[in-house]
Amino acid sequence: MNVSEDELNGLYTWVDEIPLSRPKRNIARDFSDGVLVAEIVQHFRPKLVELHNYSGAHGLTQKLYNWTTLNQRVFKKLDFVLAKSECEAVVNCDPGAVERVLKLVKIKLEKYDERQSQRPSSNDGDSAGYQDLSSKTPDSTYGQTGDSTGRRMQSRSAKPSPTAHAQVTLKGVSDKAAAAELADKEQTILELRETNEIIETKVKKLEQLVRLKDAKIQTLISKMQAVGLA
Repeated sequence: MNVSEDELNGLYTWVDEIPLSRPKRNIARDFSDGVLVAEIVQHFRPKLVELHNYSGAHGLTQKLYNWTTLNQRVFKKLDFVLAKSECEAVVNCDPGAVERVLKLVKIKLEKYDERQSQRPSSNDGDSAGYQDLSSKTPDSTYGQTGDSTGRRMQSRSAKPSPTAHAQVTLKGVSDKAAAAELADKEQTILELRETNEIIETKVKKLEQLVRLKDAKIQTLISKMQAVGLA
């Protein structure tokens, strides 16, 4: 996604209007750890972002972790995910990388707002369903002259069974709860995998450091033996 000169000016103006936790000096460096991007989304859609999940970072590993968390917990809700190469470009402060991401975030936030405004109100749907049920069994049926017993029996037979209705409702609720629980578990598995990858990377780096130190120690021992100190 390319960004034109006019779009750049608009993006910078848009960002300047948002209160952020850090002063904006160098946009590529300031946004490289993903924290300010999380703050931008949180500014417009507070319920989508939990800022405590993102900490300022200077190392590549923590920066990538922040962007991975944004992908999994925020960007998916906005109907997009950044490619790993794009995250790495932002983390490495590649020219134009953060501007591309900011343009995409701005567009997706606008589309998210459009989708939310087009959704029908859940309260309206609930009230409409209630009216339909009550219209099938009006209270005026009871207490009329004539064959009141027959009318009452007819009304009761037309009225849906409370037990059956409750069972359907409970089934729908349990299905939704199970789906939500499954989604949470899948999310947890993804996060654990990401954390495991980060830990494995750190372990490999530590192992490399240990090997380097061992090599230096052996070199020193050899030099000491050469001069007769060992």
